[in-house]
Formats: sequence, structure tokens, C-alpha cells
Amino acid sequence: MNCEIVTIGSELLLGQIIDTNASYLARELNLIGLNVAFHSTVGDNYNQIREVLSQALKRSDLVITTGGLGPTEDDLTRQVIAELIGSPLIFKKELMDQIESIFKSFGYSMPENNRKQAFIPDGAIPVPNKVGTAPGFIIEKGSKVIITFPGVPKELKYILNKEILPYLKKHFHLDQELITSRVLKVTGIGESKVDSQIKDLINPNTNPAVGLLASPGDISIRITAFAKSAKEAEELIRPIEKEIRSRLGTNIYGINEDTLHGAVTNLLNKKGDTLSIIETFSGGQLTARLQSSPSSPLRESIVIGKREQILSLLDKKSPLIEINRETAEILAKKIRNKGNSSIGLALLGTLKKTENAYEVNAYVVVSGEDVAGSYDWKMGGDILTLQSRGATIALNTLRLALIS
Repeated sequence: MNCEIVTIGSELLLGQIIDTNASYLARELNLIGLNVAFHSTVGDNYNQIREVLSQALKRSDLVITTGGLGPTEDDLTRQVIAELIGSPLIFKKELMDQIESIFKSFGYSMPENNRKQAFIPDGAIPVPNKVGTAPGFIIEKGSKVIITFPGVPKELKYILNKEILPYLKKHFHLDQELITSRVLKVTGIGESKVDSQIKDLINPNTNPAVGLLASPGDISIRITAFAKSAKEAEELIRPIEKEIRSRLGTNIYGINEDTLHGAVTNLLNKKGDTLSIIETFSGGQLTARLQSSPSSPLRESIVIGKREQILSLLDKKSPLIEINRETAEILAKKIRNKGNSSIGLALLGTLKKTENAYEVNAYVVVSGEDVAGSYDWKMGGDILTLQSRGATIALNTLRLALIS
């Protein structure tokens, strides 16, 4: 069962807005057993929309559109689909009543051009939109199905979960099979290293299938199983997960929606540890991540912007101070004592301008009574990347120190 998502709107092609609808739809459709084989984006041009939808109907069993259901002249989705299937647009009073009720709920009178949104192709199944003014519709044409969504993400999510997912499960008998995924979260090694260690397990034609997705400082390994039940899916996923864990070991810090800072916070709380930190070039990113949890054990944080602040912490007057591991060790112990915490962490580095970007020589040291760890690195890039990467490395150094 192949599905194609067609997102409609010139603002998408111009880069004026980011298309979050397609990724959301793909995730939700995959979870119920639909294979998203194609994704197309087209602007607000009648002939181009017609060409894209015509091609989609030839190669896909299910075509889902987003956008183009508004009241303006460039909202063309309903007209194009009506022509493609050879059915005229007809007025639906129940849709008109629903649209008017939305305006009344906000204390407005409905403009006349919104009447356009109550027209759908003859024979189509109307899909009401109770959180917006753009209803959708479903067309069953032989073995093909076309489903239209408004482009507003909040409205799309509401309609998908309330109306469309139940329809798809029933129409395509998807309750007979489900797709279950587990994501292993990896840090501390690069995508190429991960790939080299598990590449023999990556095959899209196997069940379960394994895939990689890399993001800055983080890699996701997705294990996806097709099964008749959650128990059967778990039995398929478990041995693959076990094999991947045996190869990557402590580089795996969590699953699914886990975050690195969340994993560190949980470890600290489990051990009953508290934390105080000093950070320099990272611009407070380490502090921000650690403070994002209400259960954060962070006692004290100093974000250093000037070299003089380091001198005062070291009780030195001379500006001749080296940013190195020894300095980081001293500061980790000092901040630990200052914050009256069980663990101190110092993340130090000096940003230097290069010809095209910046570079940093960085040091992180973790110091506690029974916890110790350190890491040094040199990296180039833009400032935000260096800061984010620095915070990630500091968190992972702390994590490894806590579990070693």
C-alpha cells in the first residue's frame, strides 16, 4: 500500500515557512502500516498542481494533500481535484454551518469569500474541521483514495487523529497489522563510525528494518518492525536491539524521546548526587540544558564571559593564565566546593577567529569523591555549533563518569 503526500503552497517553495506537516503525517501513517513512498511539494499554480496530483494518482494508492483549502483565489486544491476526477464542485450546507460557527465563536461575521470552502467535489465524503475554517474531504475513486487536509498544522493534526486515522484503519483493514519502532539514541561517536559498526544490520527489506538519522551531537538508530501485535513486534525488535547494544555499548544513552541532559539528570538523581558547573565558551548552553528538567540536581552554575572571572575564581592577579586541563581540574574542584555539591564540572575553552569561521581548544573535567572524568578536543566551525557541541561533550563526559 503506497501513499504519497503532496504539500501545496508557494510559501513552502520560497522557504518562507518550514513544512512540518509532511514529517508529522509520515510518522503517523507509518505507525498504522502505510508506506509513504513519495513526497512532493508544489506551488499555488493550477497546472502544476494538476500535473503533480495526476502523477501521484498513477503511482500511489493513497494521495494525501495539505494546503490550498482556504478562501482566497490561490487556494486551488478543491478545483484541481474536482477536474481530475471529473466531478463538479457542490455546496454542502453542513460545512457552511460549521465554518460560520467558527467565526461566531470568535465574535466575527463570516466574510462572503469563505463560502468557497463549503464546496467539495460531488461524491466526496466531507471531513469537518472543528478547530478551523478549512474543512477537508475524502474521495474514493476505484482503488484510489484522495484525502485533503488544511495546511495549518494544528488543524491538520486534529483532523488526522479525529477523523482520518480511524477512516484509514477501517478502509484499508490496517487493524490487522501494526508498525512499531524503537529508537536508540547514540552520542560520543560520529555517524560514519556507527554505520561501520552496524552496517550489516541495515537493510530496508528486512523485518525489522534498521536505519540511521544523524543530528548535531546525536545519532538515532531506528528499529522498525511490522507485526500482528505489540508482543510480536517486541519479539522482533529485541534481538536486534540487543545486538546493536553489544556493539555500541555505552555510546547508547537512551531510547525514543530520551535526551542526553535527561539521561544525565536521571543518573545524578538516582545516585543522590548534586552538581555545580563552570562553563566558558559554551554561552550557557550547558546550564540551560541541565535546568530544563524540574528535577535538576544543579546547585550552582557560573557562566564565564571574561577571562578576569577565571582569575578571581583561581585567586590570581596575573592575567597570564593558561586554559588547559590543569586549570579545568582546579576550577571543577572549586565550583564543587562553592556550590556545596558532590560533583563539580568545568567546561573551558577559548574561541579564536580563523579565516572562515572559529576554532576552539576545549577541556572538560568532572570532579567528585568517587566520580572522575575528562576530555580534550579541538574543533572548528561557527560559534553556535561549537557552543552546542561543547555542551553535548560535557554532558556525555559527565554521563560516562557516572556510569563507569
